[in-house]
Formats: sequence, C-alpha cells, structure tokens
Amino acid sequence: MSRRPQKLETVRVLLVDDEKELLKATKLYLENTMKDVHITTSDSASNALDCLNKEPFDVIVSDFQMPNMDGLELLEKIREMDLDIAFIIFTGKGREEVVIKALNLGADYYLQKGGDVQSQFSELINLINKSVEKKKADMALRKSEEKFSKAFKFSLNAMALNRFKGRAFLDINENFTKLLHYSREDVLEKNPEELSLWAKKEDYLEYQRLLRETGEAIDHETLLCTKDAQMIPVLISGSLIDIEGELCVLSVARDITELTEALEALKENEQRYRLMFEGSPVALLNLDLFDIKRQLDELGEQGIKSLREYFKTYPKILANFVNLININEFNNAVLQLIGATDENSVRIFLEYEFTLKNIELFSKIFEFLISGGSLLEEEFTVFNLKNEKLRILVRVVFAPGYRDTWSKVFVTMLHLAS
Repeated sequence: MSRRPQKLETVRVLLVDDEKELLKATKLYLENTMKDVHITTSDSASNALDCLNKEPFDVIVSDFQMPNMDGLELLEKIREMDLDIAFIIFTGKGREEVVIKALNLGADYYLQKGGDVQSQFSELINLINKSVEKKKADMALRKSEEKFSKAFKFSLNAMALNRFKGRAFLDINENFTKLLHYSREDVLEKNPEELSLWAKKEDYLEYQRLLRETGEAIDHETLLCTKDAQMIPVLISGSLIDIEGELCVLSVARDITELTEALEALKENEQRYRLMFEGSPVALLNLDLFDIKRQLDELGEQGIKSLREYFKTYPKILANFVNLININEFNNAVLQLIGATDENSVRIFLEYEFTLKNIELFSKIFEFLISGGSLLEEEFTVFNLKNEKLRILVRVVFAPGYRDTWSKVFVTMLHLAS
C-alpha cells in the first residue's frame, strides 16, 4: 500500500550525496533560494533509507555514483517500498545508459553534473518545483478518482459506465444489479443492444443522439428491461467523460415505478373527483380566497377585532371583497340553483349577496377561515337571478393542504326545500 500523500505546504527534500561539501553547498543554496522548503541531507544511500523510515519526503535528489549502494540501487529499493516520492538523479556527463535505466526504474527527472554551478542549481530548483507540481496534480487526480469511485459504488441510483465507441459496458454498480437483475459478469464487454436493455429502440436512439450531439442527456424517460423480462420505468441521464484517454458514457438511471404508479392513481382520483364534482346534484363552488386572506391579515395587523362592526362601519369594503374572489370552478348545479348561465352571472349573484343584509353570514365565514376550522354550516335566505326566494344551507371547508393559503376553499349550497 502507498503511504497516504502528504499535504504539500512545506516541501520536504532529501539530498543524498557522498560528497559532503557539495551536499552542504546544495542545502544552503536551496534553503536560501526556495520558499517553504525543509532540507534533510544524507551522505549515503543506506542512511537515506533510514531517513525515509523516520519522516516523509516529497522529493529525493540523489547522486548516482556512491560507494556500497549507488543512486539507481537506492531508487530501486524506494520503488520496491512503494513510496510516493519524486526522484531526481544526478549523473555525470556521457552516462546516457544511466539516465535510461533510471527512467525505466521510475525516476521522475535527471540532472547532469558539470558546467556552470549557478545554472545547475537553478535547474535543480526547477526540477524540484516540477516534481512538487506533478505530485499536487497526481494527488488531485487521485482524490477525484476516489470521489468518483465512491459516488459510483454507493449511489442510490443504478449507474453504468460504457465505451462510447461500441457501447460496451465497462462497469456497473450494485444498484444496477438490484434494479435490472444483471450481474457485473453478465454485462461486461456487452452492449445494451445485445442485452435488449431498452424496451423502446426509438428511445435508445434518441438517447445516443443527444449524447453524440450535445455530450449529455438529462432525465430521459423510458422503459428498461430486466434480465427476467420485467419492464421498469426510469429516468435516465448520461454524459460523455474521458477515462484514461478513452471517451466513455456515464449513465444514471432512477427507478420511477412508485412515481409512475402515484401519478396513475392521481389521474384516476382526478377523474373520479371530476365525475363526482360535475355530476353532483348539490351546488359546488371551488374558490380561491388568497387575496381575501391577505386583506383580512392586513386588517388584523391594524388591530381590527370585530369584522362584523368593521363591515357595518365600512360596508363598501365588504362589497369590494367580491372582487377579490377567484372562481376556480363550479358545477352545473350552481347554475341551476341561482339561475345563472356562466361564470359572469355567478359573479353577479355573488356581488348581490356581498352586502350588509348578509353581514352576519360573511362575518362568520371569514372568522371561520381565520380560525382554520374544519367545517362551517350556516343557513341563510337568498334571491336567485330569477328573483326566486331560496332557503340555503351553506357549508364551507378547506381543501386538504390549503388551510394556510385559502387558495382552494369548497363552498356547497343546498336548497333546503329539496
């Protein structure tokens, strides 16, 4: 196992050279020139190995020609230890075979001795900085790969990785197996067509077209076939990604079976509601009273205690409340009861009733709504648009979930004579 990579705040450099004067000069130059650097020196390869057992390093700069154990042998032992450390080797001029062997053993860079000392030290600093930047990039890549691997493995959705060319599966996660009943061995190096994975070929072709033309497909609704030929409704999304230089497709499928069933049930309930609402012999109004709620909230903030007394003092405000009513829907029984023909005539009826003669009724209705009660029942007398006198039982109730907004309030009107 590789040692856990260190955070590259202070760069830790190990200098290895049997020439002690050169070792000392190199250490001083690096410390005086580089920022945030910690230099450790070793005059032999064996001592260098001891240093590695005591503390971590980011970069090793080693001479090649040393007694007992040369720089290449040191490099070989370090790579056998699987230490995540950059390695720069010093060689003399004309030792190309040493350079080739060092690179084959995993050296990151090499530097030839000789020539101008200042230039040589400057190049050494450049190589150390390159090594550090490379290590930072490797750490970032490793961290990114770890995150991707964890997200892929532990995702709550089914995930798959395919080659873009040929579409062969490279990997699937556990939830892919749970959803579609295929094991990893069942799908690897096979493509979706071979497995008949997509129930609708046109959906698959459209998914591929989106990936090809835009690089991604978002929430593509379709049916996938399990290994045992069950149809699973899913929302599938995909994007093109680069995996080690190869263009691949990462796909995520979310099972929407429960959502689909819930929508179907909702549709059936809506149909039943529509039949009951429209076919009811009782007059039914579905009203949006949100604007009235807002107006009443403002009156409450002004300290108005009694709506009854307030409306007696300001009757025009009560009359104006009818303009704040939004009619969501009504059934035919409403038209028959009040002698109306359309929504406009229903509104005319409401305008006629929102007057002082019904102040008791509307005060009770508004107080009931403000209190958030369950059901209000009140009797009152009205004249319909045909000028017929009717005794009406009014019931007011909030639709479930609308008690806070008043945007769906049901009002029923029952003609008591019937």
